[in-house]
Amino acid sequence: MSVINWASGMVKGLWTVVVGMRITMRHMLQPTVTMHYPDEKWVMPANFRGFLKVDMEACIVCDLCMKACPVDCITIEWERQAGKSGKVATRFEIDYQKCMYCGLCSEPCPTNAIWHTHEYENASYNRVAQVIDWVHPENKVTNPNAKAKQEKPAAKPKPAAPAAAPAAAGAPAAAPAAPATGNDLDGNPVESGIGGKASNPDRGTVDKVWIIPGCIVCDLCEDTISEVFHVTETTSVVQLEGRDQWSSWSEKIIDAAAGCPVNVIKYEIKK
Repeated sequence: MSVINWASGMVKGLWTVVVGMRITMRHMLQPTVTMHYPDEKWVMPANFRGFLKVDMEACIVCDLCMKACPVDCITIEWERQAGKSGKVATRFEIDYQKCMYCGLCSEPCPTNAIWHTHEYENASYNRVAQVIDWVHPENKVTNPNAKAKQEKPAAKPKPAAPAAAPAAAGAPAAAPAAPATGNDLDGNPVESGIGGKASNPDRGTVDKVWIIPGCIVCDLCEDTISEVFHVTETTSVVQLEGRDQWSSWSEKIIDAAAGCPVNVIKYEIKK
């Protein structure tokens, strides 16, 4: 009985070798599929979310990416410098130990300054190398798909208001225009400007402009038309001095409202 079992085992063993060699011989005649990494690498698909990079030339320091990050891996610090318009980033750090490559930071960026590349090799021998400050000149990169940041000249001193013509005898003096307070006709609190009921057709003649809470002081509106919008440390302010010319500036006012990343600029079209 033991001889029969031994012979059966031998036959099964030999058959296993034959099957294995048959598979081996079949693949020996086919092209090789092994990729010699790292000398050879797969081409990543277009929507692959790899290593994050930041084009500081396009960044307007709006902080939207930092606010959208669910793991707080982005840290931004900024200041305003004399002779330069807008905010100037002094620190833009990304901690890649925390980043989960979700894409939530790149989606709201109005200038495509932060984006996912197709790079995926980010190994290092220490933790320090996993934190990169993109403000440093040695980390400078350029995103070919970024929107160019519009540089505007330094703010000019406002001209003195012309002296009012003497009123005719018995004529009531014109009251100066006061900034709006309370809510607009849509129920939104008005921070600055002359509130009304927002009407946003494709184009038209602008009659009223106002700002509701939520401004992120990104300076885009002032970059578009500085005669109407002025960005302070905390919000954007509608300059009422040039209200008589809003109709001629309607195109730029509408462009500023359309370009606002947080949609706090409202306007009413003259009927």
